Amino acid sequence: MVQYDLRNATWVCEPRLNASSRGIFFGDNPFDFAFPVLFAQLSISALINAFLQFLLSPIGESAFISQMWTGIAMGPSILGKFSALAATIYPRQSLYLSKTLGNFACLLFMFLVGVKMDLSMVTKSGKKALVIGLCAFLLPLTLSTTFASILKHNVTMEQNLYKSLIPIAVFQSTSSFHVITCLLADLNLLNSELGRLATSSSMVSGICSWIWLMISLMVRQSSISKKNTISLQLLSVASMLLIIICIMRPILLWMTEQTAKRKVLKESYINFIFLMILICALLSEVNGIHFMLGPMILGLAVPDGWPLGSAIVGKLDSYVSSILLPSYFVYSCAAIDLGLINLKTTGIVAILALCSLLGKFMGTILPSFYYKMPIIDSFCLGLIMSSQGITDMLILQNGILLFIIDIESFNSLIITIVLMTQTLTPIVKLLYKPSKRYMGVNRRSIQHTMANEELRLLACIFHQNSTPSIINLLEVSHPMLRSPICFYVVHLMELLGRSSPILVAHQKGKRSSIHSHHSDHIINAFRLYEQHRRGKVMVHPFTAIAPYATMHDEICNLAFEKRVSMVIIPFHKRWTLDGSEECDNPIKAVNFKILKNAPCSVGILVDKGTLSGKNSGSSKPLYRIGMIFVGGPDDREALTYAMHMAEHPKVSLTVIRLVQPHKKSKELDFDMIKRFKMPNIHQKHYLYREEVVKNSVEIINVIKSIENLYELILVGRQHESNSPLFMGLTLCNEYPELGYLGDMLVSSESDWKVSVLVVQQ
Repeated sequence: MVQYDLRNATWVCEPRLNASSRGIFFGDNPFDFAFPVLFAQLSISALINAFLQFLLSPIGESAFISQMWTGIAMGPSILGKFSALAATIYPRQSLYLSKTLGNFACLLFMFLVGVKMDLSMVTKSGKKALVIGLCAFLLPLTLSTTFASILKHNVTMEQNLYKSLIPIAVFQSTSSFHVITCLLADLNLLNSELGRLATSSSMVSGICSWIWLMISLMVRQSSISKKNTISLQLLSVASMLLIIICIMRPILLWMTEQTAKRKVLKESYINFIFLMILICALLSEVNGIHFMLGPMILGLAVPDGWPLGSAIVGKLDSYVSSILLPSYFVYSCAAIDLGLINLKTTGIVAILALCSLLGKFMGTILPSFYYKMPIIDSFCLGLIMSSQGITDMLILQNGILLFIIDIESFNSLIITIVLMTQTLTPIVKLLYKPSKRYMGVNRRSIQHTMANEELRLLACIFHQNSTPSIINLLEVSHPMLRSPICFYVVHLMELLGRSSPILVAHQKGKRSSIHSHHSDHIINAFRLYEQHRRGKVMVHPFTAIAPYATMHDEICNLAFEKRVSMVIIPFHKRWTLDGSEECDNPIKAVNFKILKNAPCSVGILVDKGTLSGKNSGSSKPLYRIGMIFVGGPDDREALTYAMHMAEHPKVSLTVIRLVQPHKKSKELDFDMIKRFKMPNIHQKHYLYREEVVKNSVEIINVIKSIENLYELILVGRQHESNSPLFMGLTLCNEYPELGYLGDMLVSSESDWKVSVLVVQQ
């Protein structure tokens, strides 16, 4: 331990910064005052971080890398070279305030990490995740400490580095659930098969790492104080845990119940939670452990997800991560000058870090091979589990505080962490594609489903209001005893207040989970319909909670596993009873991704409230369905579905075929039309007519002629863009996901009151 003699020390007096400026019109320089300087620091760091993230995110870099380079750029390496700028924005007197704010931001950030974390995943992780997590903890620890001992005995190095080498090896071999989860979120892999395994494995290795570090740091503190305080520290930490579990946790559960009743989080609850965070940070400091640990454990005590966890994350996450947190990286990297880095020290540290990385990589990839995972998946999992982030910085800073590592070794470690992590993540983005599971298979469709075979459909519901229209579409699809419909319905919800996406299968007779609270009305409606159509419809309800960016993976995986013939998704725009429109752009993005990646046919349902079975008199068919046929695989799939619907005794089907003059039909289109006409030509509820059209204007005239004649119109999505029939429509396509015909029927210029199903095979 280093001893300081304050009697013979050199004292430096710095002028104190006053808090607020009166403004430039009173002759004050704002940068002579604390608050303007603080605001300038926050603004510049947030702007640089946002700019770097904009540049680096497309190539697969995580938010941690942009934050680190923000701190390095604002340090002595780049902006610090300009002495006037450094003295103005980062005067020496402001360092204490900046450091305090940065640590407070980090404290809130780690609390939010705890809120998002679901400890139940450890018990549900399965044997594979457990083995990978344990190996990813034990192998790098053994390998790096052994290699550090060899380096100490065979390589000459500076004395400070010599003393720090074993602790550095220990710190580098640890891992954190938070780092892995943030990386997976940045790469949009959270709810992929690999992401779920990485999340579960990192929770196992992370818990082992934190227990090991906490005991090691307690031993170090005991050796510094030259008193055997380990038992007292363990007792005090246990007391803190009891306070959180027995006092704070019940209060948080009560808040959850009250928030669920009121549907809104009261401000008094937020204030009380802030007070709890500060108390836990204080208890951590009193106990001699890192002040971040208490708030993180408190975060674990907060019920994740809806309503309390999601409300807290919604209020704090963006502001803390984007505005406050960059200030932590700025002060953490304030001493890093790339031009003054000791190359020999950095080289030794880098070799040791590479050894630790190799240990994590091998500790992950070997058990993955044992469980017969694909080579690419195992390789990418090894890279993900080897990544480092903000928790590694916190551990290293605590090492400086306890005189375990020196400043020069810390700076070398930071540079090494940045270079290694920024190399690993783009490789993962390049190699791992979640959709590869189902991209190479034969895509299923209604057209290729055998007659009298069970028809498997999957419907997505984002809003409860879509339930009646989906049930009506299911009814129109005509489930029969000889050809039943197996119907999978998925209620999709945005992931808030937790890190791990979930897919809940709701089984009959089982008590609904807390995650299905919002889905109860939807589930009950489909269960009632299933009872009404007993033996003809089998309903399997799910709730999927995932980020919008990766929500399509949840749907595509389920469609692949259940061998579904068509996925039905609602249009992102909804029409209310008073005729007003509601638009949801995140749903639009999800729909595009499903269209691109689905392993089966896709139908986009544009619901305008007409598919209710109440628009016709008792002597007429209950449902009047129209189908516009131009040609191509999508039109053939739409016609096949329409023919399936037309078997319903209360459905009439009209097929309108658009024909170009002097152009011969494709054989597949001709056969499809023949298949429709031959058995149904004399049926009263089957109508077929051809319209000769030369251009898009004549198509529009045909469409206007059938305005409001039907409750539902089916159209194919994709047609030949170079066809004379669609010439010019590419320039004014308002909704490209609907194709040319769907866009004509639904665009804002149309006042049609008809529901539309746009089909893609």
